[in-house]
Amino acid sequence: EINNFLRSQVEKRSVMSIEEVAMGFVRVANEAMCRPIRALTQAKGYDTARHALACFGGAGGQHACAIARSLGMTTVFVHKYAGILSAYGMALADVVQESQEPSAKTYSKENFSYFDERLDFLEEQCKAELRRQGFPDDHIVLEPYLHMRYDGTDCALMCSPSKTVSE
Repeated sequence: EINNFLRSQVEKRSVMSIEEVAMGFVRVANEAMCRPIRALTQAKGYDTARHALACFGGAGGQHACAIARSLGMTTVFVHKYAGILSAYGMALADVVQESQEPSAKTYSKENFSYFDERLDFLEEQCKAELRRQGFPDDHIVLEPYLHMRYDGTDCALMCSPSKTVSE
């Protein structure tokens, strides 16, 4: 039924130029960038219209005015090095390898050795991947975390264990 409807609409659709198709992609990209900005600002009670939009990245200038307009902003800040700021930041950023696995075990003395074993396994996975990427062991820093929650709750707390869980 849907296919028949779509086929019947083919004649009614207007033909779009390549420029119109490209502009459609730009509009979709702009909206995809607006959504997280809206979500973050509105969640904290901020009015985007009272702020300036700072753009960065190679295509930042291409999108900045349309994004600002969509967010109700009237000011766009374009740093003279905006085109390279994103790449520069990525070049300075640490390489991170994450590994995780779920567990429903209770955090208690009888399960400490289980958690130590699982953390050792996950740490070895991360080390192996970083070694594969060419990082020597003396450049690898491990930061294990346990996402823990009290029984009967759904809010997790990120906790950094001692060197081993059993300590």
